[in-house]
Amino acid sequence: MQIYFCIHVLSALNIQLSAISLRIPLGNIESQARAVSLGGVEKLAAVNISELLTRAQALKPYCAAIRHTIHQHPEPSFQESETTALIRGELERMGVEILPVDLPTGVVGAIRGTKPGPGRITALRADIDALKMPDLCGKAYASQNEGVAHACGHDGHTAILLGVAKLLMEERTHFSGTVKLVFQPAEEGIGGARIIIDAGAVDDVESIVCLHGWPYLKVGEIGALGGKYMASADSFKVKMIGQGGHGCRPYKAVNPITAAASAICALSNLPANEVVTAEQSVVSVCTVHGGSAFNVIPDTVEFGGTVRALDPQVRDQLEAGIRRIAAGAAEMYGCRAEVVYIRGVPPLINDPALLDEVLAAGEKALGKDAVRPLDGPVMGAEDFSLYIEKLKKGVFFRLGTAEETDSEPVALHNSHFDFNDEAIPYGIATMVQLVLDQHQ
Repeated sequence: MQIYFCIHVLSALNIQLSAISLRIPLGNIESQARAVSLGGVEKLAAVNISELLTRAQALKPYCAAIRHTIHQHPEPSFQESETTALIRGELERMGVEILPVDLPTGVVGAIRGTKPGPGRITALRADIDALKMPDLCGKAYASQNEGVAHACGHDGHTAILLGVAKLLMEERTHFSGTVKLVFQPAEEGIGGARIIIDAGAVDDVESIVCLHGWPYLKVGEIGALGGKYMASADSFKVKMIGQGGHGCRPYKAVNPITAAASAICALSNLPANEVVTAEQSVVSVCTVHGGSAFNVIPDTVEFGGTVRALDPQVRDQLEAGIRRIAAGAAEMYGCRAEVVYIRGVPPLINDPALLDEVLAAGEKALGKDAVRPLDGPVMGAEDFSLYIEKLKKGVFFRLGTAEETDSEPVALHNSHFDFNDEAIPYGIATMVQLVLDQHQ
């Protein structure tokens, strides 16, 4: 009886889902499909929504089942082999073209519209990796990989983009050009976007858009900020080299701790004293290592931290300031400084014109009240900025995941976080509407 119910629900929704490919029992798919399907019916009855959103709601059981499987089997950066196989299998079953891109993990698909038109090529991106942290979400599909969890919602992003693929395959006669679907590895490792770019996967792409779940917006809402939205993320390490000696005879030693302390204090004031007030920036010293005994002056001290900036010129200014301060503090106390500065990702700067298109698509698909103001900029970082740096045209927008009753939403990167299945159709509808608008 249970098996019959599962088949009946899934076939009625025109959903093709392989229990074997998802590595979960048929009964689990049934219970997940029934739960999200009933939730979808309630949502449809409560609000007046577009036809596109109605169709996206019908895909929620499929996408939720996919998400739960990915959530249960999370994989960290550059180890997403099973997740990659699942995505590839689903795309192949849909008939989506898999592009021959040389990647360690991750998939790039292409859907080509058949409507006559200018032949634009755009891209949509979803990140697929998980975090190295425990999963305390308490759900039946909680992580089975100890110490790894989808606590940033990438399982939801992946499920949404697979839902987008399903709808776009049905809509090929209604759009022209090509849409690339980038299932990117290693966003948390701040390196996956670079791998995709270096492989040439977006060389011919005009623009790229991605969404990210956001627990500070309600389900059914989207938000974005034009221009500077997220910071660059660099790291630095300074090694102060002195001359060790006995703590009772400091005059016969050169104490690198004194030099390091002076540099650390100066670095904490660098943004306030040297960066124009209107520009947000951060220099945080987060590690200090030196000494092994209470009465021994060490030969070296090492300290390091993170640097954040919203403006590329400020980023350059901060790097130069760190090098100058470290060298000056070392010279003042007779030491020598070695500085290693590692550039991570650049600032994420949303293209204003493309942002208008995204928000217009959101209004059309979800309703005028769906687009909400977004606080920012923020000093967090995202390697999606690498795509924007290359293409000069991209948008990163937020998708609400909070329920109306959530007074204190669970934050991203929290062990209790779990992406809200109710948000999935709104992400699908917004992205599909954007494609239909862009590729007329």
